[in-house]
Amino acid sequence: MLQEELTVDLRHLAAELDELGENENSHIPSFPSIPDFEPVSLLGIGGMGAVYVARQISLGRDVAVKVVPSRGTLPEEARTVAQLHHPNIVQVYSAGGDAEAAWFAMELVNGESADRRTFSSIEDVARLGIAVAEALAYAHRCGILHRDVKPSNIFVGESDMVKLGDFGLSCLAADGVNDKSGTERYMAPEVLDGGEVSEASDQYSLGITLRELAEGVGSPSSDFTAICAKAAAHNPSDRYENVEVMLADLRRFLAHEPVIANPPSPLRRFRLFARRNPLAAFGTVAAAICLAAFVAALAVGYIKTSQALEATHQEAARAAQSLAATMTNFDRGERDPRDTELRRAQEAAEALAARFPDDETIKASVEAIRKARERRAALPKRPRRINGYR
Repeated sequence: MLQEELTVDLRHLAAELDELGENENSHIPSFPSIPDFEPVSLLGIGGMGAVYVARQISLGRDVAVKVVPSRGTLPEEARTVAQLHHPNIVQVYSAGGDAEAAWFAMELVNGESADRRTFSSIEDVARLGIAVAEALAYAHRCGILHRDVKPSNIFVGESDMVKLGDFGLSCLAADGVNDKSGTERYMAPEVLDGGEVSEASDQYSLGITLRELAEGVGSPSSDFTAICAKAAAHNPSDRYENVEVMLADLRRFLAHEPVIANPPSPLRRFRLFARRNPLAAFGTVAAAICLAAFVAALAVGYIKTSQALEATHQEAARAAQSLAATMTNFDRGERDPRDTELRRAQEAAEALAARFPDDETIKASVEAIRKARERRAALPKRPRRINGYR
């Protein structure tokens, strides 16, 4: 861990020396002879070249012209970059070069670069990240790698419009470029080790850029920190599948939704839901409280109902037992009662037995009444009385 931190610090120092122009091999390329463009002023100097403000005579507008030492002839990617059209990419109007220098005439953004801007919140940094990720995703779909994503190449113009600029080091993804051109502080480890530049290395640069910009705001949220960490993972396989997936995670962060980089616990999921939908969250909590109260009421009601049912049960058992005893005593009498009363008594007792099938007292009562009816049926019938006489 200490070795990795030391390596990062050394890379930062080398990058700062390079950007300050203290590299003995660096030099400021002069403004080349470009038809229809005349220099106005020197806008800035970087380790890989210089940017001039120039006047495009035919259209009467000021443009930015990036001039870098030539790699022989104008590379094919320069012509491709000139065809990129995206609201978050600094428009390249034309490109050219000769044996000494290559140049790009670009849109001049009225604003400031991200490294000179003060952000008021992590959300502002995330919005900038979304704009840059959209630009990178578009460039990657077009087969172009930026290779130099960093705060000084991101511009915030009027109405906070974010634009990714300086495609002077860009290359075609299909070319398999593996040189170390760029700013070391933001270069992916595999590129520094001599590997090929890729979409993943652009993603790494964006992750480092966002993490650096967030440091000036304060303590970032765990989700935003996780997004930056995943994008800037040391191993490319641990990064997002592509910039578009990273873009989706940044959007989820702004929408207070769970992010892939930091899977939340159930409680945190509810907190994120509450931030997205405070009224719905309040309703959910209220419904949960009502449900809990309803369940509690059901429980109390069940206990009371069970108690009442038990009391009814006991009363029914006592009634059945008393009825059976009465019928048995009545059976011993000499008078011949009508069988209807015994039948009704047996039916009532059987109804109780059906309701309380496990009650032995009621079962015994039913059996007693049944036997009483059987005995009465076996007795000889007595002659009927007419007007009190036999």
